[in-house]
Amino acid sequence: MTLTLLLAFLVQPLACHAIHSDWISGRDLAQANPAFSTLPADLQLSPAPLPGQQRVFRAGELRRIAVANHLTVAPAYTETCFAWPVKIPDRATLVTAIGKTLAGRNPHVEILEQSLMPAPEGEVVFPLSGMSGISSHPIIWRGYVLYAGTRRFPIWARVRATVTEPRVVATNLIRTGDILKRSDLRLETYQGPVDRDAFLSDLPSAVGMIARRDLPAGSPISDSMIAKPRDVERGDLVSVTVQSGAAVVEAQGLAEQSGRRGDIITVRNPRTGKIFHARIQDKGSVIVVPGGFFGLVGEGKKS
Repeated sequence: MTLTLLLAFLVQPLACHAIHSDWISGRDLAQANPAFSTLPADLQLSPAPLPGQQRVFRAGELRRIAVANHLTVAPAYTETCFAWPVKIPDRATLVTAIGKTLAGRNPHVEILEQSLMPAPEGEVVFPLSGMSGISSHPIIWRGYVLYAGTRRFPIWARVRATVTEPRVVATNLIRTGDILKRSDLRLETYQGPVDRDAFLSDLPSAVGMIARRDLPAGSPISDSMIAKPRDVERGDLVSVTVQSGAAVVEAQGLAEQSGRRGDIITVRNPRTGKIFHARIQDKGSVIVVPGGFFGLVGEGKKS
């Protein structure tokens, strides 16, 4: 037997205890070595190592921990090792994770290659932003394993992925600023490579929206291409409500800004020219925010 083989036979690697959080705590050490059972469970002893690495507490360090925490029972100062449980994610897990990202899009996913670095236990995530491109050919899709709360361990896979889904398509040229009508739209079935954009899949979600840019005939419509109509446009005459206790004052104002329900905009009193702030309540109506009342037009009191 050679010296190398003899040393390998005599020096056995430490059996590491599993960790599951960012810190190795008193609870962890107590579970590994009962002599430390009186340590405070939440005492932070050391940051957890990276997956694939080990954190070994040597005899001298264990002795210092015992002295610092006034342990009455002399522990056995045996070297104690901690490490993350790791394994290579199986392909079925990767397919499930990608399927979750593509939920509702009838995906077909084929894993051709994957990273072989053992990863910690956790949720496997493949975000759309991790795709290397949009192609009918295999692409690299980068993801991660979410572990210890918010930590991410990077993984990747070479994937062939397609979806079959309904998409809302423009039947004719729609100009920027046009309100989409039912006659402007049709529903088609798309089958092909995965796209990062979220395309509209039903007609009601598109009807009444405003085009944010020109939409050529035949183009599928995504969320980023449209916007909700504004409830107030700059220059609109709006109904203004001011409440103070039981008293309600109603007047009219001139919108200085555009916005949607819930937005705070500036409104001008057309009689005095004074500016105040108000929150849009509905189409063409606003309510004055605290401190925003500056003598409105058409003031009247209701009870």
